[in-house]
Amino acid sequence: MVFAWEIGRPWYHGTRADLLPGDVIEPGAQRNSETSHDAPGHVYLTPDLDGAIWGAELASGEGHPRVYVVEPLGPVEDAVNAADWLAPGHPSMSWRSGEPLRVAREVTEWSLYHGTRADFRPGDLIVPGRPANFGETPRTSNHVYLTRTLDAAKWGAELSSGEGRGRIYIVEPTGPLEDDPNVTDKKFRGNPTKSFRSREALRVIGELEHWTGHPVEAVRAMKDGLARLEAAGKAVIDD
Repeated sequence: MVFAWEIGRPWYHGTRADLLPGDVIEPGAQRNSETSHDAPGHVYLTPDLDGAIWGAELASGEGHPRVYVVEPLGPVEDAVNAADWLAPGHPSMSWRSGEPLRVAREVTEWSLYHGTRADFRPGDLIVPGRPANFGETPRTSNHVYLTRTLDAAKWGAELSSGEGRGRIYIVEPTGPLEDDPNVTDKKFRGNPTKSFRSREALRVIGELEHWTGHPVEAVRAMKDGLARLEAAGKAVIDD
């Protein structure tokens, strides 16, 4: 077991509960629909912001999905090593504690990412009307796409067409955003990848230089799955 300060990173908790700094989240008080394996008497958290975002979006309840920075009041264990852990196959709150969590603050400021193989520089604009990043059939994209989760940006960089290396850019939108309908309320409730699109340009703020991609086997499996959908005529993109 470890404590938060031993990891040296903040802990996050995703939920649909409306909490304030100083509030306490008791073990077993909340159950997330994505984690049917939640063990009674535990409360779940993560040092991975993406995992907390998924947890918030998929949590039970009708409130707005929220992510909090929390302080564990007791030992924390890696639930992945527990006998009752069932990996959900996506980022998740995979650490847990038998003691409460104290809310430090809500996360309200977010970085936005764009994954691609194109080479951009700070200040460049990523605009609609260019060849789409995905799909074997050539088409022009009517939107530009971006995401709040680093995991989704990695997939964007790894699966995009082109010969350049995968790149992840930090971007800011120049116009309104909407949820990406290709993922929202499809396989999972809501928009757990926090993927968005816009008909206006994205301005490149900088490039994320150091990131670790998905395992080679996972990328290959994803590409094979997309190829099968394309061959079956089911790879329909709402753009």
